[in-house]
Amino acid sequence: MRLRAAIFCIWSCFFILAKAQSPDNARNIFESATQALATGDYTLAEKGFQRVLAFDPNNVSALANLGVVYSKTHRYAKAMDAYNRALRLSPGEPRLELNIGLVYLKQNDYSRAEPYFRALHARDPKNAQAALLLATCQVFSGGAEKALPLLKTLADESNPAAVYLLGVAYARIGDLESGQQAFRKLLSADTTPAQANFLLGKAYYDSAHFEEAESAFKAVLAADPAYAGAHRELGKVYISRQKNADAERELRTAIEQDPNDSSALYFLGALFVQTGRYQEGLPYLEKAEQQMPDSWAPYFYIGKAKLQLHDIPSAASSLQQAAERNPDESGVFYLLARALRSEGRRKEADAAMQRVEALHATALEAERKALKDAGVVDATRNQTE
Repeated sequence: MRLRAAIFCIWSCFFILAKAQSPDNARNIFESATQALATGDYTLAEKGFQRVLAFDPNNVSALANLGVVYSKTHRYAKAMDAYNRALRLSPGEPRLELNIGLVYLKQNDYSRAEPYFRALHARDPKNAQAALLLATCQVFSGGAEKALPLLKTLADESNPAAVYLLGVAYARIGDLESGQQAFRKLLSADTTPAQANFLLGKAYYDSAHFEEAESAFKAVLAADPAYAGAHRELGKVYISRQKNADAERELRTAIEQDPNDSSALYFLGALFVQTGRYQEGLPYLEKAEQQMPDSWAPYFYIGKAKLQLHDIPSAASSLQQAAERNPDESGVFYLLARALRSEGRRKEADAAMQRVEALHATALEAERKALKDAGVVDATRNQTE
């Protein structure tokens, strides 16, 4: 599929000759590393590109390809470092901007990914890939209505990813009938049964139709038991349906298939913490945190587990990391306040609780505004106000 091909693009378009004593050797190393990347030998590819950079630290192609290696092995912080180094050497390079946006997209950080795709779309409005990626960010960051014009243009039988997103966008704005029509179109698109049902399952999951999502992902596995990501997504559905034993089984299978599946690691660890199996959850969450260090969620559940295990200093440290990464999540600050108070750091604990109160007040005001805009009486206000 186009979207998958875009995400797993390989930088082999050009080579900047290394400024070193052995340029021919550097060229050979680069070509060998590129071949290793193409065949999925990421360890050999990483070593090769690092050797090229030892010859020439400013080799943009080696940096870009190294970023691809890190992205494919879920080391997103390292990928961002490599891409940004390359971008400083080659400002405005569209392929670098694309790959930086894709790294954020892989971590579901849609607000940070969107500016890169918006810039690419503005430069070339006919670029279907940039348009689809921009629409993806809009759909999943609260701007589904803005994404509709792009998706209506893109959605046809040759672009099932756009059809899927169109269905999700309609579902998110409450137009379930139009969403269902788009979802049904997936099954008639030029895709394999496994591909169509995988997209359909994600669409149902994203629009909170969990029973339908379960059926779709089961159909994927019936057609292709080794379909990448299907066990993980089914495990997530089971969590939403509170089928914890089934969720654990599917997530474990996903991790057996891909030990570096950061999402499966995170969801399994979080499931254990949520069900009181704190010690069991920590190894999965810690590995997930290593692979997506910019995400607040693993830190939150690590902190929650350690708080329950009475490892207060470590809990406070993890929760502070979560708070830095997501200053708008009241649950983080509530647990942080508990940890700080247990350490006797009352002033800091009070500040954390003040943040909880401020976030609650902001949320309540937003709810009141929404009710007012919808013409609904807000029963939480005193009638004399």
